[in-house]
Amino acid sequence: QAFDIREIAKPDCGPEEVLIEVEAFGLNYAEVMARNGLYQAAPPLPCVLGYEVVGTIRETGARADRSHIGKRVVAFTRFGGYAQFATTHQTAFAEIGTMDAGTACCIAVQYATAWYMACEAQNLQPGDRVLVHAGAGGVGTALIQLCKLKGCYVYGSAGSDEKLSYMTRQGADEVLNSQKTDYEQYLRQKGVKLDVTFNPIAGSTFKKDFRLLGSGGRLVLFGGSERSGKKFGLLST
Repeated sequence: QAFDIREIAKPDCGPEEVLIEVEAFGLNYAEVMARNGLYQAAPPLPCVLGYEVVGTIRETGARADRSHIGKRVVAFTRFGGYAQFATTHQTAFAEIGTMDAGTACCIAVQYATAWYMACEAQNLQPGDRVLVHAGAGGVGTALIQLCKLKGCYVYGSAGSDEKLSYMTRQGADEVLNSQKTDYEQYLRQKGVKLDVTFNPIAGSTFKKDFRLLGSGGRLVLFGGSERSGKKFGLLST
């Protein structure tokens, strides 16, 4: 059993925090890893997970702006979001009005992660050749869209045929099923040298990606999904 429903005390607002009555929360791969004890930043288990929420601000701390009360927001909670009430700093939310809760949750962790990688950590240029692993996932979707906005040529990889057309709709120029096609062989046969690869898998894909990089190429690792469910932990990957 992964989760228990428990009664806990309603959290108190810190001086510059807001209290949010939670309407919905996101389920990200970080929480899957945390539930398996593999996410270093998570509090010790048992804990309340949840990196982002959608809800309505009901209270504010002593030094927070009281005009926030009543706003419907999407907020970063950095754990604590799988609850009826959650707190966060007053700078860690955005007002969303009537936006659908599921859409708003996607904007938080997934799109912020993609934005940091594609727009802060990298200086992508028009014509750059970019590989996005797990391109049909939340972060992968955002990466494809952001890379195309920057004029890159995007290769999208995913683990089933059903996901290929989805990646194409997001803007990917070429797509492949990683369960059927060796992406390194595929790109080598085309003579492709990558400028950037965005990789949430790690493990056995690390060396493949590194070999595909051209001069000045960058490998961005933002996860370790290959480690999930492996019996021998770190030795498995």
